[in-house]
Amino acid sequence: GQVRGALLSTMVGRDRELEDLTRAFARAAEDRSCLLFTVLGAAGEGKSRLVGEVLATVDDSATVVTGRCLPYGEGITYWPVAEAVRDALGVQAFDPPENVVARLVEAVADDEHAASITRRLSEILGVGESAGAAEETPWAIRRFLELLADDQPLVALWEDIHWAEPAFLDVVDHIVDWSREAPILLVCTARPEFLDTRSDWGGGKLNATTLLLQPLDQKASAELIANLLGGAGLSAEASDRLTEAAGGNPLFVEQMLSMMIDDGMLVRQDGTWTPAGDLGSVTVPPSVSA
Repeated sequence: GQVRGALLSTMVGRDRELEDLTRAFARAAEDRSCLLFTVLGAAGEGKSRLVGEVLATVDDSATVVTGRCLPYGEGITYWPVAEAVRDALGVQAFDPPENVVARLVEAVADDEHAASITRRLSEILGVGESAGAAEETPWAIRRFLELLADDQPLVALWEDIHWAEPAFLDVVDHIVDWSREAPILLVCTARPEFLDTRSDWGGGKLNATTLLLQPLDQKASAELIANLLGGAGLSAEASDRLTEAAGGNPLFVEQMLSMMIDDGMLVRQDGTWTPAGDLGSVTVPPSVSA
């Protein structure tokens, strides 16, 4: 606990990406338009951290809802939508159905098609029976998000869309193509292989941006190490070895540094972290879970 307390998580090497995403939010808010912003990056490259940094700065001036795509399971097509709707309504999955429906009815009451929206979203939330035409689902989801954006700009974060079902991705496309006069920023995160199955994602849309997070360079990796250690020094040997082994992956840098300290491979002496032995055996893990 004492060792881990010395590690201070922070972000480095992503200034341009932070600026791009912040500008996208400002554009959606000022133009009252719907924008799609997709962040691609390998596991551990910092997609969630990047988005989190921006959301923290706009939290007071925007409504934020989040939904995460699942890798497997039954009934997961609109799971991220259900999460986002519950987030917006302030309800939980285990709340009584009648309470959830009541909150939903209240949220869409000002729309002339409130009854239709309620029926479609109630089905997605699992608190209502199937009713109406399935093709109305994208429209109902879009209209709900537009209603959320009435009072202030809306940020809808869809995480891990590389696991998304095609029908959900079609919904996102529908929102981007058809939403009007509503300040909505749709932020999606995905691994690069997502484009293997959805190569046309955002293609040809003037209101869509996609960026790829690259591994940190040696300078940024060294800066991250220094920040994680709370400003304490790290010998050049240890820093170079850790940077090389992590391959510029921020998560690997953070976790490997913690591991090296916990395992006694790095010790603090006179305000500087130094190797307790040969660091030649330190290698990058074969996977994030490892």
